[in-house]
Parts: sequence; C-alpha cells; structure tokens
Amino acid sequence: MYSLLSVTATLNSIISILLAILVLLIMITVHEFGHYVVGKLFKFKINEFAIGMGPAIFKKTNKQTGEVFSIRALPLGGYCAFEGEDENSDSENAFNNKHPLKRIAVLVSGAALNLILGVFVLMLTVGIYGQLLLKIHDFKEDANYSEYSLVENDVILKIEDKTIYMSTDIIDALKGKSQGDVVKITVQNNGVQCDRVIKLRNDVTSSNLTDNISAFTAIGVGTLEKIVQPTENSGFAKGDYIVKFDDGVDYGTGTRIYTIDEVIQKAKTLSVGDMLQLWVLSGNERKQVFIPITQDFSSLTNSEVLNKLGIIESKAVLNYSSQNVKFGFGETLKRGFVYSFNVGTTIFRTLGELLTGKLGLEAMGGPITTITTTSSAIEAGGFNYFLEILGFIGINLAIFNLLPIPALDGSRVVFCLIEAIRKKPLNRKVEGVIHGVGLLVLLGFCILVDLLQIF
Repeated sequence: MYSLLSVTATLNSIISILLAILVLLIMITVHEFGHYVVGKLFKFKINEFAIGMGPAIFKKTNKQTGEVFSIRALPLGGYCAFEGEDENSDSENAFNNKHPLKRIAVLVSGAALNLILGVFVLMLTVGIYGQLLLKIHDFKEDANYSEYSLVENDVILKIEDKTIYMSTDIIDALKGKSQGDVVKITVQNNGVQCDRVIKLRNDVTSSNLTDNISAFTAIGVGTLEKIVQPTENSGFAKGDYIVKFDDGVDYGTGTRIYTIDEVIQKAKTLSVGDMLQLWVLSGNERKQVFIPITQDFSSLTNSEVLNKLGIIESKAVLNYSSQNVKFGFGETLKRGFVYSFNVGTTIFRTLGELLTGKLGLEAMGGPITTITTTSSAIEAGGFNYFLEILGFIGINLAIFNLLPIPALDGSRVVFCLIEAIRKKPLNRKVEGVIHGVGLLVLLGFCILVDLLQIF
C-alpha cells in the first residue's frame, strides 16, 4: 500500500511540473503570436515562428512566404523572428525599415495579447469556480475576544465594506490599525452571509505586500511554528511543524501550540527530570517528540532555552485555507474584472517595493522558481489553480515585458519613440549592444534570484 501511494504521489508531482511548464509555454507562445498577428497585419517579413527553444524537432516552411514554423526541444520559450530585427536588411518589409509607430504596435501586441488572455482566464475562473477567498480554517480561540470574533469556517468577503479579492486587500484594509480596534467584517459561513463585529487581537504592522502575519493573526487566524534549523541530534527535522503539547492521552486531546513562546514558557515551568512532550507534523505524518529536562530553564534566555530543546531557528507560519465562493452573474463579471485589475496593480506595487527596498530579492523568482511554485500550487489545488496561475502569469508577463529594461519589448518601444521624435534612428550597433548586454544581465539576474530561492 505504501509503495502504491508513493508511486501515485510521484506521478502527481510529475504531472504538476509538466502542467507548470505548459503554463509558461502557453503564455510565451501567446505572447509571440501577438507579435506575429500584428506583424502580418502591417506586412512585416517574418522568417520563423518557433514554439520552444533549442534544436528543432519539427519544421515546416510556407513555400509562398518563406516563413518557417518550428517546434523546438526545450519548452521554456519561443520566438517570432522578424527580418532585419537585429541586423540591417535591404527588404522594405524588414523590421527596422518599417515606420516606428508600426514597430511599436508589433512590440506591444505580445504583451497586449498576454493581458487579454490573462484577464479572460481569471474572469473565466471566477465564473466557473467562484472567487478564491480566505477561509478561517485554524481559528485561535481566545476568551478575551469571544464576543467580538470570527468563527471557524468563516470566509471573508469584505472588511469595513471594502471587497476582498486577494490577501493584499486584507493587509490594506487593516494596515495601521491597533489591538482592540473594532472592525466590521462581512463573511459567508456554510452558504450564509452575515456581518461580524470583531476586535483586533494585535497591532497590524505589515511592512510590505508579503508581510501578512500581523494582519491575519489580528483577526484570529492561527499559526504553526516551523522549524527552520534544528540542532544536531535533536528530535526535530528541518521543516517540521510544532502543533500541540502531548498530554500523554492522544493527539486529539493535546493543547494547541500557536507560537514558540508557548513552548519556551512551558519548558521554563518544568523541573529537572520532567519531560517536555510535543506533537509535531513532519511531512504528512504526526510524530511525538520527547525532550528530557536536564537543567533548570527558568534563568535562561529564550534563545538559550530553544537551543537546549534542539531548535536553532523557527518561524511562525499562518495556517489557513481558501474556498471558492460563487456569486450572481453581474457580481461575477464585476469581481472577475476587478480581480484582474488588482493582480496588475499588485505587480506594479511589488516592483515599487523592490525598488525602494521594502521587499528583498528573495521575494522574486526566475523560471525555475516559477515552475516549482506553480507545480506545487497545481498539485494542491488542481485545474482551478492551473487556470488561476495561467491568468497571473499572463498579466505578469504583459507588465514585465513592457518595462523599459534593455532586451525587453518596453526598451525597444523607447528606442522607437526616440526615432519617431528625432526622425532618424539611434546608432543600430549601439542599440544592438545595449539589448545584447541587457539580455545577458537579465539572464544572470534570473539565475541569481532562482539560486536565492534554492539556497
């Protein structure tokens, strides 16, 4: 039975990775197809349209136009090769011999088609599956807030009458509020919609778009303590989650642990010879960890206690789930469109926080990170998540490609605009060097951010 489950899990992982690669391939092909369609419209000479990169495994030539259609071995890219795009050509239909405004139309068409498809897919997802919203899955009970609290299985629709589409909307709605502040939250619970008045359990001090811990814990979302680095020969493994105190009966009766401070304070109350007993989630398995108390911990610092327990570093991780909520036709159209708009603005905001230093490079990822993250999401959420990520990547590619970064379409648009204003191009060789160097820097940057994610 174990062997069969292992094979099934491996097969599911492989399928998820292949689907993640397919997501990237679809959006890159759509992008290049946008260039192709508008290029044909303005009679640009196109030498080749390729799906994938590397050596060709299939080629077909249009005898009338000379265009080559190819499918290539590496499914991580594609291109639409115009005559005279990066070199001089005598053909009147060569890329650089066309009017700058026509070239701009061709350059932006790839991003435009990505954007259109991304918005369409996200609207389709909301229409078919409903809006994916935060669900209170692991609710932290607290008697001090029992009368002003969310309850288990609440799905958050609005905060202070502001519609929630993404987790960043929750951060925005609560940012700057303090412990004890009263907030109205509209929820759906088992199909019934209602308003709840809650008191925030802590100050909301989110520093950037990914810093959602204080916002989520303020409304009662539970956390798990994740082991980032255990000591040698401890009972913990890297990636374990501390879940409960073990009272010696069974897992169900154990006392839930939300923060590492609870473990530290518990250890400080124990006497020499006692045993600290914990339930830990390791992968998909529950295990018991027994830690003998060999000295008095009461006078030690928190970090010293942790080290004695076998933990060098841990961090709090939010424990929540998501649920698709369906709406009427009009509300679905509205939500789908606004959701797509919010995805786009969030990308701009993320870029802004990267430039101002609010977000570090570890928040970014290259192709490898995109594939691994996408495959994990697809494996967890199925076809629904496949469509969501397809839409995200479409909008992301559209925005990123139009940034004025050398080698990207946005930079080429800038050169075309300069040419249109000056009535003559800049030195083609200089432009070619700028784009070539830009491409190398961009590839190096992608490798760097992938390595940061891996290590």
